[in-house]
Amino acid sequence: MGHRYESANFEQNHDHCAQAPHHHGHEEEHRPHSGHEGQTTSTEHEAGALSTKEKLARMLDHWKHHNEEHEASYRRWAQQARSEGLAQVAQTLEAVAESSLALNQLLDRARTQLDT
Repeated sequence: MGHRYESANFEQNHDHCAQAPHHHGHEEEHRPHSGHEGQTTSTEHEAGALSTKEKLARMLDHWKHHNEEHEASYRRWAQQARSEGLAQVAQTLEAVAESSLALNQLLDRARTQLDT
């Protein structure tokens, strides 16, 4: 991919929590956050002495929240794209947002399975 985002306000419009840098397969700068494979999150640090089941519960909650942030961002960008005449891009971003909701349903299922 290798797209470079040079917009001065991209940083303001890119929705992430602020914890540690990460890579999404593109090269723009991010406000730091974590939770991607191979990186330690504050949630993981707090979970140091917890069982695998307890760690998974925390991580599932974290991943769901993170996906919700992305889903909202996709919808905002879809709206922006639509307002600038990019209807196909908007439609695709809306589909990505819907896929995020489907992923969260699976994360909810895994979270429920931990409690059984």
